[in-house]
This record gives sequence, C-alpha cells and structure tokens, in this order.
Amino acid sequence: MNCTGLTSITIPGSVTTIGSIAFGECTGLTSVTIPNSVTTIESYAFSGCTGLTSVTIPNSVTTIGDYAFAWCTGLTSIIVEKGNAVYDSRENCNAIIETQTNTLIRGCKNTIIPNSVTTIGSSAFSGCDDLTSVTIPNSVTTIEENAFRGCTNLKEIYSLSETPPVIYSIDTFSDYSATLYVPIGAKETYQTTDYWKEFANIVEMDFTGITEISPDATDGFGNGAIYDLNGRPVNEPAKGGIYIIGGKKVVL
Repeated sequence: MNCTGLTSITIPGSVTTIGSIAFGECTGLTSVTIPNSVTTIESYAFSGCTGLTSVTIPNSVTTIGDYAFAWCTGLTSIIVEKGNAVYDSRENCNAIIETQTNTLIRGCKNTIIPNSVTTIGSSAFSGCDDLTSVTIPNSVTTIEENAFRGCTNLKEIYSLSETPPVIYSIDTFSDYSATLYVPIGAKETYQTTDYWKEFANIVEMDFTGITEISPDATDGFGNGAIYDLNGRPVNEPAKGGIYIIGGKKVVL
C-alpha cells in the first residue's frame, strides 16, 4: 500500500488471494499481471491505483471484494477472460459484471452498459473524470452508492426507463449539474423521486427510435455520417451518448 514508485508487478503463480488494500494507492502502478492461480481479489486491493490503465481478470477469479478497483481513474480497458464462472465482460463492454446478479461492479470511461445489467454497483464508475456522457438502459433498476461519484465532467445522463432506478444515496453522483434526459411523460416522476429530483435540468426525450446500444457503432461511420439529435455533424462522439447514424438513433 502507498508504494507510489511501484510501476509494474508480476504476481507469482503460487498466489491464490490478493489481500485487502494490497496495492491501495499505488499511484505509479501502470501494469499488473494476475495469474490464473488467483481466485480472490479482496476489498480495496487496487483502490486508488490512478495510473492503472488496463486490467484483465483471469477465469480463475471467483470473488472480487467491494471497491477492489475503486478510484482507478486511469482505467480504459477492463477484460474478464472467457470461461469465468462468476464474472464476464459481456460483449467486450469494458466492465466487470457479476453474471448471476447482472451487477456491473466496475466500469470505466469506455464502458457501454449492456441492456442486461440490472444493478450498477457501488463505486462502479467512481473517479472516472473523463466520463462525459452515460446511457442507463431500461433494464437497470438499482444504482448503488458512489456509483458515479468523482465523475466531475459528466454532462449528459440518458435514463431510458420510465420508472426511475432506485438510488440509495445522495453520493451516487458527485453533483447534479448534468442534464438528465428521460422518456417522454416521465419528467414529473423523476422530479418527485428521491435523489433524481436533485437534477436541476431534466429534459424529456423520445427514446423509442433507438435501435441498438453498440460499443462499435463508430467503426466505419466516418466522413461526417454521425449526427447529434439536432442533426448537426459530430466528429468526436462521446461513449454513452445518443446519436443518429444511418438515419437511426443509436447509443454508442
């Protein structure tokens, strides 16, 4: 813990557990290799490793403790190896998802939240200060505490469900200055629901034309073929935003 000069480490194949706070606040750590012998990553094991850019969870891991990767603000790639019995990345969405409960336990600024996710877990996106836009699919029913805390540049939130997901804490979001887009007819419900009502700017939007949520929607669509919902060309679309591509509404 707090070994700020540590930049990389290879954990030997004899290790089965990475203990609680083992690498907490190792801010210089950019690379770590987790062997297939590891079955447990305990709470806060890599919490605050702000220099860590990618992590691969081997298929041997069956337990990941709370906040194991919280405040890893530099993460851009998260992979769960195929064949893992407890976790998955689900269509390369750049997140760790607990398969049985459909809980997204850690994401990053490049994460696409799949339609099958029902819970966004505690500190799932904590510290992702590069996250500017997020789309919450209508499958999500619960957003746990600190899920988006520290996402200081979050400007747009698209919540596709007419029924607001349950939020348990004011600390779920760092602040409530982002524009919240909700389905047509749902604005009043959000305005009277705990914590959602803290958003000062709630705008109704027609989500019925959305045809897909795709992490690869930008591939092959160059030359000004991506537009915002006002019909303006977009050169650098944000992950999680809603755009018009090929005449269709698409969540990137």
